[in-house]
Amino acid sequence: MNIWSLCNGNQFIKAITVEPWRVVEAQHILSARDLVDSREEHDLLEALIEESKPAIAQDKNYLIFTPFRYPPLKHGSRFGKIFEPSLWYGSLELETAFTEVAWYRLKFFSDTSADLGYIEISMTAFSAAIASKSGVDLTEAPFNQYVDAISDKTNYEYSQTLGAHMRKERIEAFIYHSARTQTATKNIAAFTPSVFHLKKNQYVHNQQNWKCIANKHLIEFTRIGISGQERYCFSDHSFVSTY
Repeated sequence: MNIWSLCNGNQFIKAITVEPWRVVEAQHILSARDLVDSREEHDLLEALIEESKPAIAQDKNYLIFTPFRYPPLKHGSRFGKIFEPSLWYGSLELETAFTEVAWYRLKFFSDTSADLGYIEISMTAFSAAIASKSGVDLTEAPFNQYVDAISDKTNYEYSQTLGAHMRKERIEAFIYHSARTQTATKNIAAFTPSVFHLKKNQYVHNQQNWKCIANKHLIEFTRIGISGQERYCFSDHSFVSTY
């Protein structure tokens, strides 16, 4: 099924301006420290690792550019096939971003037979400014009649094909329904870092530090801020065995 052709997609290209959220593992943690004996050896190891990666444009924040640095995932992503460059994925609401992360954490536990107990992970949440004249909103007509295919919980066949057609038509960013939330919420994906724009001379905004406590049944995100404690909790029942 070619959703782009069925919807005459070229007729619905439009400007998109949003400020989505993204949640990632904290980048300030010294993840390789336990592999070496000293801080000096750690710095050398990190430098060697960094040299093996594609360079980051000097005018782009690493939190923005990182998804574009790497080859496709082993099985691709929702809108990217295994031989295509990676995309940047975010959510229009912070809770949706945490829901997406929680689903993949639970999938990780589900896919392993090891008894991992509890895992504690430091996370970073942030927002960014996206503006593009070559955008598409897949949550609107006529695309929304194919929402079950585009946002299928387990099958990426149709969404990857749609992603390939959008990439061919030089679409830069697009909005779509999350497959992980109980209600209709929205995500956004970008094919290129050129859609990210400075706001108050910064690419990254509202940067927050969160702590994730996870096991095979529960994912909990907690932030201690000046306004008190914020928390999002997800159980393995939240996703009705979609992983």
